[in-house]
Amino acid sequence: GILLYDVHGSVQRTVIPFDEIPRHVKNATVAIEDADFYNHHGVSFEGIIRAFFSNIFSGNIAGQGGSTITQQLIKTSLLTSKKTITRKIKEAILAVKLERVLSKEEILDLYLNEIPYGGQSYGIEAAAQTYFGKSAHELTLAESAYLAALPQAPTYYSPYGLHRDDLEGRKNLVLTRMNELGFILKEEAETAMGEKVAFVPRANESLKAPHFVMYVLDQLEQRYGKDVVDS
Repeated sequence: GILLYDVHGSVQRTVIPFDEIPRHVKNATVAIEDADFYNHHGVSFEGIIRAFFSNIFSGNIAGQGGSTITQQLIKTSLLTSKKTITRKIKEAILAVKLERVLSKEEILDLYLNEIPYGGQSYGIEAAAQTYFGKSAHELTLAESAYLAALPQAPTYYSPYGLHRDDLEGRKNLVLTRMNELGFILKEEAETAMGEKVAFVPRANESLKAPHFVMYVLDQLEQRYGKDVVDS
């Protein structure tokens, strides 16, 4: 048989200091993933309730997951991706414990250096290089919003995939929420929404049947979740 695509390939990850990660990246991530990040103690009951109603009314993949950044870090780093009640309880307990020993800055630092952004790219530095051919500290507001849009469903929202319109919509949602939370001005959000961002060509130019590959990955991710596909 012919190998069309290796999901894992060679994992790319470059850990960078927290002060080299742009403020816009940090704020964009908090805005879209965990608006209560700086207020909760590991688990956000408001976030769970908000996610429940958001998912009911949106009815699509753009809905919210309800897990805090701390819970997502625990899940990515320590626990299996299997969705069980026991795992969710462990995740919540460990998140609360982690919040007692690490500062918010340390947790966000670990998260941004650990989270998968699609394909072989783990962490914000690898993502910046993969999608924009630059270091994380060079990212613009618009580019930061695009990257913050990816972790929820990296294959679905991939700029090389089949859902560019949905990626645009989620990027604009990131910017809207950043404005609502006071991270950026309305004018900044509107300017970033209109900015034409150039993604670098896919590194693997030898990829066979790219549209078919992305279609299959998309179906797998929607059926089994990104954690199963990644692992």
